[in-house]
Amino acid sequence: MAALSGEAAVAVESAPPIEAPAPDLSAQATPKAETSMSADGATRLLATAYIGIGNKLFIRGDGPGLSWDVGVPMQFVSIGKWGWSTQEASGPITIRLYKNDETPALSGEVQLEPGQHTEVTALF
Repeated sequence: MAALSGEAAVAVESAPPIEAPAPDLSAQATPKAETSMSADGATRLLATAYIGIGNKLFIRGDGPGLSWDVGVPMQFVSIGKWGWSTQEASGPITIRLYKNDETPALSGEVQLEPGQHTEVTALF
């Protein structure tokens, strides 16, 4: 096999770099709520939040028994699942989830409709 001389070598042009689209971080922070009718008419929230052993999920808002100043602890359902419900909702409820009633979820506020079972994922 013969070596190529400098004159016979072919210059290879490099293609311009391909830029990957920037990830949409707002989609990760926006809660994707799934709703369905509640069988007994209660307004329910089931939140998925993996917040570590010893931590609790709290809910704050403008609904019955809720306040924006101090959170109400949610009920531990199973690993990573937390629940809250009320029979007293007469209109839409706006809530926000907090880890240990201190750190707000990145997902922001969530709207709960009366008589609906809503499922969300909270990211911190």
